[in-house]
Amino acid sequence: MAFRHGKATTLTIDSVALTAFCTSVDFNLDLDTADTTTFGATFKSAIAGLPGGKLSLSGDYDPTQTTGPAWKLAALLLAAAPVTAAYNPGGAAGAAGDWTFSSVIVTSYGETAGVGGVVTFKSDLLVNALPSRHV
Repeated sequence: MAFRHGKATTLTIDSVALTAFCTSVDFNLDLDTADTTTFGATFKSAIAGLPGGKLSLSGDYDPTQTTGPAWKLAALLLAAAPVTAAYNPGGAAGAAGDWTFSSVIVTSYGETAGVGGVVTFKSDLLVNALPSRHV
């Protein structure tokens, strides 16, 4: 078995490495289905539709222009344009299990500040094209 520790995860969006700022990345794929259940059926049935995906990330806020997630993710959201991304849950690029995305769209960006803690950010990205996985 080739278990990996999450501390080695890397994330790059639009050629900007956000690894040093992120504390959590969630990547999910899903599949649309269409219900085909008919009258009298004893169990639901469906047909497969289109797959889709989403990246959700969060971490420590940094407003540094050109490198910080506050600058990069907010700018991408406001630009409303697709960009590339790479997510490497097992570490360095090229390792088995790495994902590359030819098109993602930043759909949300937010910041949270509390009296007793560090300022954090959270962002969601829609996977806009079939991702590739390194095996």
